[in-house]
Amino acid sequence: MVLNRYEESQIPNSKLPVSWQSARTLRELEDFLQHNWEQRAVFYEDRKIESHQQFLSFIGRQGIRTKNYIGTIVFNGEQLNIFPKVFRENKYESDTSDLSLKHLMKNLVRWLEYCNRIAYPFISIATELNDAEDLKEFFIALYIGYVRSAIERGLYFQYIDETKALSSIKGKFNIKDYFINKIPNGQADKFQCTYSKFEFDNIVNRVIKYTCRQLFNITSKKNQRTIHNILVRLNEVSDVPCQPNDCERIRLSRMQAHYRIIMSMSKMFLLNKTSSYMMDINESFCFLFPTELLFEGFIGGFMQEIVEGYGGKVRLQQSEMHLIEDIQYAGRSLGAAFTMRHDILVEFKDRVFILDTKYKQVSRFEGDTEEIKRIVSEEPKQTDIYQVCEYARKRGISDVYLLYPMFRYEDNEPYFPIGKSQGATSDINIHFVRLPFVFEENEQKIRSQLTDVIIRILSCEK
Repeated sequence: MVLNRYEESQIPNSKLPVSWQSARTLRELEDFLQHNWEQRAVFYEDRKIESHQQFLSFIGRQGIRTKNYIGTIVFNGEQLNIFPKVFRENKYESDTSDLSLKHLMKNLVRWLEYCNRIAYPFISIATELNDAEDLKEFFIALYIGYVRSAIERGLYFQYIDETKALSSIKGKFNIKDYFINKIPNGQADKFQCTYSKFEFDNIVNRVIKYTCRQLFNITSKKNQRTIHNILVRLNEVSDVPCQPNDCERIRLSRMQAHYRIIMSMSKMFLLNKTSSYMMDINESFCFLFPTELLFEGFIGGFMQEIVEGYGGKVRLQQSEMHLIEDIQYAGRSLGAAFTMRHDILVEFKDRVFILDTKYKQVSRFEGDTEEIKRIVSEEPKQTDIYQVCEYARKRGISDVYLLYPMFRYEDNEPYFPIGKSQGATSDINIHFVRLPFVFEENEQKIRSQLTDVIIRILSCEK
């Protein structure tokens, strides 16, 4: 059974796959998601401190509720695909019959191309990811793409310490063993030495080889060809079973940093393989991304590309300022607290722009004046407005921007509302802006629309 749902949707227990409906299976599903939650740093850093998984809410007999994570969960052979809420044509739409996993993956690739906080440089293999039929294939293609790239840069060798009794001294000589064991036993010509060998058959290559073998039978013919070529290159590496904790024991130098992502993904695949709730990786897996992070990363990265073309400078997650510059106690200074992080800070033509992305559904800014007033008064969060006003006050600027995603098929709005907040010394203008976020068949149209909004915000001129 395949279920397609939007984010923030409740799925009654009766609508779940039959094999998921028992309380016991739902507990097993929650435990499975917890394992994946603890490994999510393989893909992204979402700054969330919650130790309990945030992918789904389990609401007892009422079923489950999707949250702000998109992607695919396959458990016991049943599949739940979670789509961005902005794939709707309006905020009230609930029909999911025309949702396509291929369309979701296409957008994921486009968004990830610009995300600076995702672990991968996706641009280099984006064309290969476009051919994936589902998210499992998506990540297998990603994994073997990095393995192939790493091997092409140079096979991985590692110094491995070995201790042997030799006829000549090599490396570190164990003189204590020589006098206590060797001489009394008539082995005065043997020297126990510890030395390093530069080995190709090492734990890193063994993990890669084992993981590739596990993936070979569950992936596409195209991926199988790539895996076959990798296994040929690793022919001299021992075939030994590997466990997720083998990846944790590996220490890589800064020069070998490109292998870190490979080891992290190997651990993820092996973790799913050894889960107590599945027989093989094809039955259960979980690939989910936080849409708040995708929206922030994509808009920030795209804006960086556009603004720098006009000679401006964009900084993402800027955090050199604090809400409290100093804590004082008993006449002593204890330092600053509450770091202020701006999603996007733009420096352009001697002006500073503070832009904060908010992945929330906000109605289209059109209609009569009463409707516009209602949207601005009711739909943005009051705490978000307080936040950007404080940014403006600390920075000494008069304009701040709240950026929201548009729904599918929308065209740019001709005007954006501005909220004016009066202050004792100066007023603050809060600009409410909706941006295109969903790519359709005509990708260039979406890029042009987004570029147009950015130019309007900054009043760019060549």
